Amino acid sequence: MIRGLLALLTLVALGVGSRVVWPVEQVVVAGNAQLSDAEVRSITGLEAGTPWLWAWPHALEPLRANPWVRSARLERPAIGELRVVLEERRALATLVREGREWGLSSDGVLLPNPPKTRTRIEGSGTPRLADLIAIVKSLPNATAIRYTPAGYTVRGEGFEVWAATAEELKKWAKDRKSLANKPTYLYPWGESKSR
Repeated sequence: MIRGLLALLTLVALGVGSRVVWPVEQVVVAGNAQLSDAEVRSITGLEAGTPWLWAWPHALEPLRANPWVRSARLERPAIGELRVVLEERRALATLVREGREWGLSSDGVLLPNPPKTRTRIEGSGTPRLADLIAIVKSLPNATAIRYTPAGYTVRGEGFEVWAATAEELKKWAKDRKSLANKPTYLYPWGESKSR
């Protein structure tokens, strides 16, 4: 019984002591571009004055749930200092769905309130995100992609091309000999240009 009481008193003393002796003096956020330092601190609850010993990586779970955050880790470079290191997703293109703009990341996550991107994607039907990502990566100079259940139309500086599948577009992008100003239509049996 006395041992239990001593253990309890020790834990209480450590808890109170950790708040007074080692409070967090500084929270540094690194690797953030889309989320502000204040947003990261607010989401995690890691603020100056909180107990340094009580700052555990589980505080980053709400931050990891944010679509912009690919990964996050907590570092303790010195007593009283915490460092939150982020790797944020980047929008490859802007996808317009139901009148709202989303950033499309390379791993298929839709990102709210994206910054302006070079490529704008619009269409009808359900977008096949993996295909759209492949098209954007294959044709990085594309400025507009339109998807329909029948296929994809891609426009860029000096070219316009239609294909039924993303694979046809990837093959065309790899093998193309010129970027003709005339619309090009890709079929499994070959290529057709408008006159």
